[in-house]
This record gives sequence, structure tokens and C-alpha cells, in this order.
Amino acid sequence: MKAKAQPTFTYALVSMILLFALLVTGIVVLELNLQLTMFIGLMAAIPIAMKIGFSYSEVEGFAFDMIRNALGVIMILIAVGTLIGTWAAAGTISTLTSIGLQIIHPTYFLVTALILCALVSMATGTSWGTIGSVGIALIGVSEAFGIPAGMAAGAIISGAVFGDKLSPLSDSTNMAAAVSRVDLIAHVRHMLWTTVPALIGTAVLFTIVGFMQGTAGAAAGAGQLETIQSGIAAELQTGWVTLLPIAIVITLLVMQKPALPAIFVGALAGLAVAVFYQGFSFTEGIGFMWGGYVSETGIGIVDELLTTGGIVSMLNTVVLFLFALGFGGILTHSGLLGTLLRPMFRKVGSVRKLIPATLAVTFVNCGVGASGNFAYAVTGPAMAPLYERLNLDRANLSRTMEDAGAVSGVIIPWHITAVFAAGTLGVGQFEFIPFLFLSYLSPLVALIYGLTGFAIKKADGEEDGDGGGLSAASAVSE
Repeated sequence: MKAKAQPTFTYALVSMILLFALLVTGIVVLELNLQLTMFIGLMAAIPIAMKIGFSYSEVEGFAFDMIRNALGVIMILIAVGTLIGTWAAAGTISTLTSIGLQIIHPTYFLVTALILCALVSMATGTSWGTIGSVGIALIGVSEAFGIPAGMAAGAIISGAVFGDKLSPLSDSTNMAAAVSRVDLIAHVRHMLWTTVPALIGTAVLFTIVGFMQGTAGAAAGAGQLETIQSGIAAELQTGWVTLLPIAIVITLLVMQKPALPAIFVGALAGLAVAVFYQGFSFTEGIGFMWGGYVSETGIGIVDELLTTGGIVSMLNTVVLFLFALGFGGILTHSGLLGTLLRPMFRKVGSVRKLIPATLAVTFVNCGVGASGNFAYAVTGPAMAPLYERLNLDRANLSRTMEDAGAVSGVIIPWHITAVFAAGTLGVGQFEFIPFLFLSYLSPLVALIYGLTGFAIKKADGEEDGDGGGLSAASAVSE
């Protein structure tokens, strides 16, 4: 890097404070949508980087280079939009929800809500979609059962963010893998080490809390369930045939086929079920791939559940990706972020320090940008060199970022998912934050692994059992 393009620590610190203050003001104070706020931040970062000594074309290249690295992710997101649209029309989402609702009992409501939302979010890849559909149904049932809204919302959100973290269809999963330059399926497999134990612990805690709540309100809850079930049955046929698209996608992913064609084949399978089993025309089915499926039962909860999907539903996420990645590219390649992190890098001399540092940096970026995807775009490129120089597989980086970002971000009251969940479920953030058990356990498991060296993958594919014997002396030598 040329001498003229080396920002001083003071300049980098002041610039980052100004940029992040701009983002926080836009999101929290002015309540602008995240896409517009991120675009404003991107445009503001350009003159700041040019002041260091870069030309406009160089700064533009910083943004575009980062965006180009995520074009594959954008294509996957578009495919996911088509998949969700056809799965909704095929009755896949309806059947999955119906199965879950049939097994609900007041004592086990919380753990059931957790598992049901986890299944739906895994199948759809969207925490917001899960909260805004199944979550709405479950929060109504919890009221009938007399279960405190904060507890119910905690279980719903925990299950929803589980899939958002682990599903190959999730934008969060794809984003973390993309910025870390890790194969999507390899990233998902590596996350199982931290995510599954955290989910089991969360399920145990909600089971205990459920027994403490008792079985009050069972009859009223049963009436609410009957209304939802009858609404689903009136809209679409359910049955095992509708689960074929899920089976096909899972089979292809298990066979380690590329995510993009696997997802699109799943969308085509959903289209086939919608046409030949549900009775829609082929033209209608194609329309679902673009505009999504719209339910018109007249039952609010059911219509909210079944109206989803389509490429159109992914456009806001795609735009956010473009702006967040461009913003992160400028911060990274201009040297602003590296200058700030370099003092910390000098103190990170082992895996025992690197994993906690990654958790902390990701969480802070989640708070600053109010978004996990923003945190990944900024943290991933900045931390990747340290993992490489410590001979660690970058899957450790992508996993650790998701341990802090995908699930823990929602404990930040102004995080976009926390705000969305509060508004959608009608439950205040400070009511459900204490019950987001997964959000606390996931980074805790990651921290334990980092301190012990368990399930820390080296670049050569071996597991690091030392946990602290790797030196980072070379990582800070530029």
C-alpha cells in the first residue's frame, strides 16, 4: 500500500465514529429504513477514503470488488425467493406448520414453539418470515394458554434465529460464508458444532420453564388451534406429498451439490406440487416464483402465514447486501478498519484470544449497524488475515461471526430483527430479551471452544486441540 494511503489512527478513529454515528442516527433517531441509511453511509465513506489519498476510481473499486465477491450469494437469495413462493403455493409450509400445531400441549408449548419455529426457519431460511407467520399464530396460542408474552416471544424468536443462522437458504448464512470466502455447505457443517449444543440447552431451559407454567388455559388454546388448523385446511391441501420439495433440497445438499441449483430444483419441485397437487395453473405457478403466494382465507393469522415468497420479497435484502458490502469494502480496503484493529491484533496471540475477539468485534458491529449482515461485511474481511496467519480454516471465522451476529444480535434492542419481532408479535424488546436463551448460549459455546481449542479447524483440515499454542506474532507484522 502506498504511503499516502495509510490513515493515521486518529483519522481512522474519528472517521469511523462519524460514519457509525451517521448510521445510528439514521436507523434509531430518524427511523430511516436500513437500505437507505446504508446507502447514505456508503456515499459518506467515499470522500473520507479519498481524503486518505485514494482516487475516486480506486475507492469505487474497493466497493465493487467486495460486491463482486457476493454475486453468488445474491443469485442464491433470488433462488430462495422463488423457492419460498412455490413452497407456499404447494402447501409445504402449511403442512409443516399444521404438523407442529397438532403436537402442541400447554406444558410443552414453549419448547414446541422453539422447535416448530426452528423447523420453519430452517425450511424457509428466514427468521422474519417465521416470526411474521408461525410466530403470530403461536403468540395468539400462548395468550390463550395464559403463558407470559415475553416467554412465548423468547421461544419463537430463538427458534426463528436458529434457522436464520443454520439454514443454507438464509441470507445470514450465505453472507457470513461469502465475506469469509468459505464454501456454503462447509460453513453450515462447521456451525453444527456450536449451534446444536446451544439449541439443546435452549430446549432444556424452555422445557423447565414450561413445567413451571403449568397447564392453565388448555381448553381456550385448543379452540385457537382449531381455528388456525381449519383455516389452513380451507386454503390448501396438506399431506406428505407437499413435503417432497423439502426432501429433494435436503437430499441434494447432503449430496453436496451446489446450493444455487439445489435451491432452484427445490423451487421447481414446489412448482410441480402446486400445479399437479394443489391445482394451480402453470402460469400461476410461475407467477408465485416472482411475486410470491398470496393467501385469501379471510383469517388474518392464516393469511399472514401463507402469504410469502417470490423474488420481489428478496429485493430489499439484495439491495441491503449491495450497500453493506460496498460500505464494508471501502472501510476495509482504504485501511480505516485495519488501522483501528491493528493494536488489537498485536494483543491477539493465540486462538484463545482470537475467538473471543471475533465474538466481541462482531457483536459491537451488530450494535453499530443494527444488522448481522452489516457486521459480517465489516468483520469478515478485517479478521480473515489473522485466521489465515494463525493457520486456521476460515470456517472458524464464518462460524464465530454467526455465533455472535445471527443469534446474539437480537438482544440489542435497536437491532432490526429485535425491532421487527417486537412490532410483529406485539411484545416489547425488554420483555423477551431475558428469554432469548439461544442468543446467550450460542456465543457461550463458541467462547468455550475458543478457550479449549475444541472443534477449531486448522487450515490443513485438522482439529486444533491446543486452543492457545498458535502464535500470532507474524499476524501483526505488515
